[in-house]
This record gives sequence, C-alpha cells and structure tokens, in this order.
Amino acid sequence: MASIINKISFNNFFNYFGDFDDPSTTYELEKGLNIIVADNGAGKSKFFNAFLWLFNDQILDSDDKFIKNVNDVFVKILSDKAKNETPIRESVRCGIMIEYTSGDRVKYQIIKSFTATRQGDEISNPSSWLFSINQTEVNRTELVLPRFRPVYDEDRKQEIIDSLISSAFRRYSFLQGEEVDKIIDFGKKESIEEAVQNLTDIKKYESLVEIVKYVNEKAFKDLNTETKTNKETEERLQNAIEERERVTNEVQKESAVLAQHQQTFQDAERERDELDKNYANAEKRKELDDKLKPLNARLKDKKEEFENFLDRLNNRFFDGNSAWIAMGFETEIERYRKMNEDFLDKHHEKKALKNIEDSPNSYFHFLPVDSPDAVSIMGMIENEHCYVCDRPAKKGKPEYEYLLKLLDRPGDSIIETEFVANDLKNFFGQLQIGGQSFYKKIPFIRSSVTTVKQRENELKDQINKLDVQIKTIKNRRKDIEIVGSDEENTSSEIVSRYKGAIQRMETSRSRIDDILIPRIDKLKSALKKINDTIKDINIAQDIPQGYKDNYTISTDLLVAAENAQNRVFDEMITKLETHANIHFKELIKKNSLAGGILRFDRSPSGAINFNYVDSQGNNVPGGSEGFQRMKKFSVVMAIISANTTKYNYPLLADAPLSAFGLGFAEGFLVGAGEVFPQSIVLVKELYDPDDEEMHLTELGKKLVKEPYVKSFYLNQVPEDCEQIDLVTTKIRYK
Repeated sequence: MASIINKISFNNFFNYFGDFDDPSTTYELEKGLNIIVADNGAGKSKFFNAFLWLFNDQILDSDDKFIKNVNDVFVKILSDKAKNETPIRESVRCGIMIEYTSGDRVKYQIIKSFTATRQGDEISNPSSWLFSINQTEVNRTELVLPRFRPVYDEDRKQEIIDSLISSAFRRYSFLQGEEVDKIIDFGKKESIEEAVQNLTDIKKYESLVEIVKYVNEKAFKDLNTETKTNKETEERLQNAIEERERVTNEVQKESAVLAQHQQTFQDAERERDELDKNYANAEKRKELDDKLKPLNARLKDKKEEFENFLDRLNNRFFDGNSAWIAMGFETEIERYRKMNEDFLDKHHEKKALKNIEDSPNSYFHFLPVDSPDAVSIMGMIENEHCYVCDRPAKKGKPEYEYLLKLLDRPGDSIIETEFVANDLKNFFGQLQIGGQSFYKKIPFIRSSVTTVKQRENELKDQINKLDVQIKTIKNRRKDIEIVGSDEENTSSEIVSRYKGAIQRMETSRSRIDDILIPRIDKLKSALKKINDTIKDINIAQDIPQGYKDNYTISTDLLVAAENAQNRVFDEMITKLETHANIHFKELIKKNSLAGGILRFDRSPSGAINFNYVDSQGNNVPGGSEGFQRMKKFSVVMAIISANTTKYNYPLLADAPLSAFGLGFAEGFLVGAGEVFPQSIVLVKELYDPDDEEMHLTELGKKLVKEPYVKSFYLNQVPEDCEQIDLVTTKIRYK
C-alpha cells in the first residue's frame, strides 16, 4: 500500500508564521508530482526541515549547513515574528503536522511540537526562553469515517512514522541538494550490496551459505575422525590432511595479498570516481590555462612597452630630435627676427647719435654724392645687406668685401663713445644658436605627434585585445565548474590525480588478474585434488556410508549455495543496469547527449564500476556536475522500479535540480513523477523574479499546465523586510 502525503501544516515554524489551521501555513498535496518553487530564504529548506524533524528529530542549520538536534536549536526553529509578538512570561507553540494515507482505507496525522515560554527581552538569545518538547501526537482515522482518534502506544506511533518512508529506502526517497551525490557509492562494495539486499532476498542466500559452510566443515571433521580409526591408512590420510592445511594456508596468504591489492584498487577507484565529474572540466580548464599563460606574458610585455612609451613622451618635448615644446611657435621665429632687427636698428641709431653728439667733426665730412656714411656701412656689414642697391652682401662674397674696403677708406680717426655696457649681441646670438635645433624641427612636429599618437593607439588596441581575450577565456574558465575544489586544488592537480588513480587501478588490476587470481586458482585446483585424494581414501576404507554422504552432500550444497548467491547478485545488477538505462534515456532526452549507455561492471575489488560508455564501449569520463547527478538519479529510479514489489513511498527532494540544465531539470521532474507514487520537489530554478505575471521561468509556466503536475505552489517573502516581520506566504497555481 502506497503512502501518500495529503497535507503538511506549520505552526510558527521558522518563517511559516501562524497556526496549523491557518490556510497560509498549510499545503494540500496529491498523488503524483507536487512542485513548490521558492527563492533563497523563502522557506524551501525549512519545508524540508519538517521531515528531518519528523524522522530524525533533527534540522539542517542554514547558517553553517550542519545537521543539528532539535533540542539544540529551539530558538532558531521558532518564528522570529512569533518570538517578537510573545510577551514575557507568555508561551508560544511551534510545530509541524503531517497527514498521510496508507492505501485506500487509513489516514494518519502526526504532530511534533514544542512550547516556548519567554523569560527575557532578547528574543534570539536562548537564555531568554524556556523550551519544553511536547509529546508526539499520532492520530488515525478510517477514510470512510473521517474522524481522527489518538494512538497511545509509543511503539505503534513510531511504526506509523516509519511507515511513511521505510528506513531501508529513506536514503533513496529523502534527498537534499548535494546529498544526492551520496545516495549510492558504486566505488564501495558494501554500498551496491546494500542496494541489492534492499531489492532482493539475497540475505537468505548469505545465511544459507554460512549454514552450509558450517555443516560442510563439521562433516569433513567427522569423516576424518572416522577415517583415522583405520591405522593402515592413517599415515597416508595424515599426510594428505597436512598438505591440505599447507595449501589452505597458502590460499589464505595469497588471498590476504589479493585483498590488499583489491583495497588499493578500490581506493584508487574511489578517488577516480570522486574526480571523475571534475576531470573533464579540469582538462578544459587546463587547456584554457595553457592558453592564458602566453597571453598573460604578452599582456605583461605590452604593458611594459606602453609604460616605457609613455615615459619617453616627456623626452620628446625637450630633445632636439623631436622638439615638441616648439609646437605652435611657427610665427614666433619671424617675430623674433623682426624684433631683433628693430632692436639693432634702434641700438645703432642711438649709438650713432651719441657719437655724433660727442664728436660731430669726426662724423661729418664731404663724400661723393650717394656715398653711405661709416655708420650705415657698419650696419650693412652687420646685416650682410647693401641698402644702397638693396642686395644681399653675404660674408665672404665680393659685395661684403667691398663694404669692408669702403668702411676702411681714409678718414679722420673716430673715437666712439661707449653707449651701453652690454649691447645684448651675445645674448641674442646664444638664443639663436640654442634654439636652432628646435626651430628647424617646427615644420615636422605635427607629423611627429601624429605618428606617436598612432603608435599609442596601436599599443592600446593591442592591450585591449589581449585583455578581451584573457577576460573571455577567464569567463569560460569560471563557467567550467569544479565542485569541491579550492585554489590549491588546481586543474593540473586534478588531472594529475585522476591519471594517477587510473594508473594505480591498472597496476592493481594487472597484479590481481595476471598474477594473484591465477596463483590462487592454481592453489585451489591443488586443494581440490587433495580433497579428492582424501575422498578416495575415505571411499577405500570401511567407513559408515553416512559420514561419506554427509561430506559429499554438504560440499555439493555449499557449491550450489555460493553459485545461487552470485547468480542472484549478478541478475539483480543486470536488472539494475537495464532499468537505469531506461530511466537515463528519459532523463536526458531533452538534452543533446546521444549514443551512450550506462554500464555496470564488477571491478577486481568486488565493487561495481558505474560508467557511461559510447557506442564503441569506450568510457566517457567527466561530464558536468548535473550530468553526474543525473546518472545517480537514474540508478535511484532503477532501484525503485526494479523492486520485485511495488514501491510504496513518496519522494521528498529539496533542491535536487541544482547544477542541472533546463533539459535535465525537466527530465528529472517527468521521470520522478513516473517512478514514485508521489513526488514533492522543492526548487529554486523555476523562480524568475523578473517575470511580473507569475514569477516563474518559461519551464515553470509550462509545468503548471502539464497534467502530470498535480499541485504547484510558489513561496514568497516580502522584500526589504525586517527579520522579525519576515513571513513566508504562498500562491497556489495548481
């Protein structure tokens, strides 16, 4: 008879503020798939905590992610709003109420609660409260007479609680987040054996083997005791028995070595399996890391080149090769020359006037008409220009030499009067000499600046392109999740450890398959011959037939029992593989995966290798975390569907879709609804805060319309709300 949860109600349980009979704290559930969507903090895990309390008297503390006893976290379980509204010395109740039907006749109601009495002002301080656990209430009613009656017997109460989900199957039916990965560990022999034990009556075969072993050993001892009474063959029999003991010890010794290598293989296998879901991602990360390394080196070089480039810009202002400081001085050169000429003209004019004033007779004498005076000739020599004929008279030219001769013509001695202490001739000369390298570059400065600007832009573009390439690769690397790793556990280390584990597995496998097992088989063959010799001795002696028959029959029974046990185990593994592949195909049909199957192989350690292989039978390592989790789910569903009797328990799953893509998520929800008689799935992935209509993703809206979804709730909490006012409310879409 299937157990179906009909209703769960909360009474001031975490953010579920209110009484059991308050519609806002009650969820009506049905046979089939039930979905409760909630964002972080909206009561998803708190809902699941109700069942942790029900089954184990524990809750998951969301602050540190540890499972804790209810007795240790009363103050956290009680609603903050309820705590705040409870006056000092007054009491408030906190609890959960779950109703479920068993078959078509009986319904049960289970209530677990505690009472809290406020003693102080600090509502979050445990010392401000006095807590007392209330007695668990269990009520029963016939569906035809819907009136609950209490159950008083404590053992019967526990039976009713346990019958909701059997403890043997609770690990497959009661799942929370990443705990899904721990459902079943195929790297441990005892893990798959436990699954097979839950699905078959193999325990009976194990007990039978132990009984027959005992009977066989006793029959062997009785037969040997009877044989030794015949002295004629006693020595021969004793030698055979001693040889049998020696070979048996050899078998045990080699079996111990075999067990060590099997353990090594199992440890390596477990490490490989732990790394398997990260291996493919680690290889991808390593490939990206290998691309990043030269790019980072190039970026570093380019940035250094750019820094040096910027440092050299200052030099371009002041060195003679670039002379950027002279930019904009194109007209200043001519202005300087004009000012210099004006200054010299005025200087010579004033100097001449001063000299004439002091000695006029020395400057005025008769010359031919249009002949220049000495002062004018000196000005023309200085300016290298003849103002009489308005022609240049460059130094070294005949015109210049003529002016010199004209200046040296006979005349009276002139004594010039000192006009100023410094005529600035050297000053202006030095300015012209010093600035010559700068003003000669003025025509080329703008083109030089343009060229440098182009180089600057080229370097910036190269740096930006490298930055974009590196950022893109880093984003791709960040998207490749490596679960449970830290900064020290690098991609290279994962790849190295993964390959090392495979190498150890291969070494152990070679040792086991090629050396130890053949050696043990050979010893067992020798042991069989010794047993046959002992048997022949016994046959030849006058020993009561009953002793012989007991030994022969018990030996045959032992072989038959061991074979039957192995056959049942192997048949169930084959059955699990078949069912797992059926469910796996359903789970992945909305994804792009194709051509692969799940395969179960017995490993040298006695465990079951659980691999995803391609059409050629080659193992496909790695895969995303969601893919690895989907493989586990397919096996869980296989354990359920392969059961020889109908599975009668609901699935309770909190955040099972974390790490799933949309295709995997939809495949899981459909598959769970088909395998379990009832599924209650609490998810965040269907929540969309930006959807103004329903706050659901497109997949969520689609599921609301699907006929196999029987109820659909959306949990909400108010935004920007104080903790003491935080209350979970719900919308029922279906």
